[in-house]
Amino acid sequence: MEMQFRHQLEEVFNRYGFPLTTEQIEQLTRYRTELKRWNARVNLTAVHDDNEVIYKHFLDSVSVLEHFAIAEGQTVIDVGTGAGFPGVVLKIYVPNICLTLVEASHKKVAFLKFLISQLRLDLSIQVFAERAEHFAKTDEFVNAYDWVLTRYVASLEKSATYCLPLLNSTGRWLAYKSGETDAEISQSKEVMYKLGAVIEGVCTSRIAQLNRSYVVVRRVNGQN
Repeated sequence: MEMQFRHQLEEVFNRYGFPLTTEQIEQLTRYRTELKRWNARVNLTAVHDDNEVIYKHFLDSVSVLEHFAIAEGQTVIDVGTGAGFPGVVLKIYVPNICLTLVEASHKKVAFLKFLISQLRLDLSIQVFAERAEHFAKTDEFVNAYDWVLTRYVASLEKSATYCLPLLNSTGRWLAYKSGETDAEISQSKEVMYKLGAVIEGVCTSRIAQLNRSYVVVRRVNGQN
């Protein structure tokens, strides 16, 4: 089963333009193994099937790179990361990003810390068991990030208050969304204006199976 997973993982990533090294295949295979093992006793994800893990978690996490160059050395924060999506998968694919993971669930943070250790990523990832609302008020992290990522969290309107303060003056917040985004964007305009931000646009993944789009938000003139 594990060998079959490796082959399928490599084939799917190659098909969509995300070639994997041998080390990355090993890391993602270990990720899948630990995800399934921990999920038997800790509610990490509703996705259990290997095919869905590849598409809905792993490929979905890196699909953002179709449109955005998250480059080595840049600072990235994944807010409400859950079991590490998209942040940990992006870290595996772009190893030299400086990654911060924020997750309120202590059980999920325990999994993340164990996983990061097993994948030998522990020297280059910070993990915080904290609510995003509190984290965004910590001076050390305000104005600190090139990229803020959110996936399966609150609406744009509700999450703007704790995502926007984390961006540096040239940073972008990429909100992973499914389905129609027009209504959510419209509802967020007032709070975006109050917080000194604008929605630059919406990009859609070419991978139809994912049904994924990304709302791109930036601050205006470096305001909070």
